[in-house]
Amino acid sequence: MNKRSEPIGARLMRTPMSRYERERRQRQIIIVGSLLLALVTVVLVAAALVDIFIVQPQRAVASVGDQVISVQQLQKRMRYDQAQLIGRFNQLQQEVAQFQQNNDPSASFFQQFYQQQLQQIVQESSAERIAQEALSALIDDLLIRQEASRRGITVSPDEVTEELERGFGFYRKTLTPFPTYTPVTPDTPAPTPTAAATVTSETGITPTVAPTPTPILPTATPRLQPTSITEGDFRLLLQNTLADYQPLGITEQDLRELIAAGLYRRRLQEAFAQEVPKRALHYKFDYVRFNSLDEAQKAADRLARGELDFTTLISQTNAITQPAPIGNGASVDWISRPSVQDRFGADIADRLTDAPLGTPTPIITSAFGSFYILFPLGREDRPLSEGELVNEQRRAFDRWLSDARENTALVKRLIDPTTLIPQAVRDIARNFVAQYGGG
Repeated sequence: MNKRSEPIGARLMRTPMSRYERERRQRQIIIVGSLLLALVTVVLVAAALVDIFIVQPQRAVASVGDQVISVQQLQKRMRYDQAQLIGRFNQLQQEVAQFQQNNDPSASFFQQFYQQQLQQIVQESSAERIAQEALSALIDDLLIRQEASRRGITVSPDEVTEELERGFGFYRKTLTPFPTYTPVTPDTPAPTPTAAATVTSETGITPTVAPTPTPILPTATPRLQPTSITEGDFRLLLQNTLADYQPLGITEQDLRELIAAGLYRRRLQEAFAQEVPKRALHYKFDYVRFNSLDEAQKAADRLARGELDFTTLISQTNAITQPAPIGNGASVDWISRPSVQDRFGADIADRLTDAPLGTPTPIITSAFGSFYILFPLGREDRPLSEGELVNEQRRAFDRWLSDARENTALVKRLIDPTTLIPQAVRDIARNFVAQYGGG
């Protein structure tokens, strides 16, 4: 094909572009490339921001059943717990300063007690300790709420509001007065009838009846009543508190969630308390404790051969002081099973439950590493004392919570919380421990 037969369009395409056209096209390519680069940069920055502020904070640190604890929740709890620790420390310091100005002879004892409390707070204030405790607290909250839900225990928003108001000293409901002790007034003797006011014939003077002495009664000391502030004062205090919490990222809703968690815990504890039996087996027994198995076996053999009775064995073991392979012996007069478990261990309580009365038991190795021979004398079902009942009620809840925490099928820890400590929490903890850790 010659040039004449070649289409005009093809020949124009092969026509060299002018300098202006070339520069214009280059500018277009540069502009388009710059726009594309800017777009890619914006997308990458946006993706990074979404990851930092949305994705990462919502990552699951742990899960309890089908509920998760996010990074954001954990870090917020770390900041809150750290503020609470430092607040407690400052309050105790103020109380120590007051005791130092007091000439009370017992002031030195209380100062020492408070100093121990201050050092305990310092030990709890390391960033790593705060992180671990914060995650454990959040896990406990979910465990408690789930168990409360299973039992039909609820906490309403109105109840949270009332608890929040009471925390600041605002009582919307009229308080019920505390009962006040009223001393019993003794009967007052009646005046003698013959001493009535009459005019005598001899003197014309009217005798007066001597007044009956008024007995001096003990003065009743009224119990202090909680005083209520006004609603305006409450709102001002709440506003100031939220302003203090704002740098920590704590909102009013977060504060209400913390209060609700406390109410759920309290009500679940009450539910467990209702399930605890108010009666338990009580035991009456003698015992001898040995520090070595060999000495315990020697005593058991002598008892079996009838060389001595149990009362004599107690006397002999108590008389031995040096060396000390033998511990001691004693008689216990009616003690409850929970108290036996605390004092001697569960193995001793189990043996006292089923051992024949009036017969020495075989040697029992307690969980505390000692060796016992028991002489059961009595076994009865009796009411627990008030203190024992309270302890058992507390233990019932604590045992459930401890078992729930260890249930790996339910509780899953996914990320080490110490890797998620905010830098501000680390800095405050480091400075705080450095300042007060050597005290």
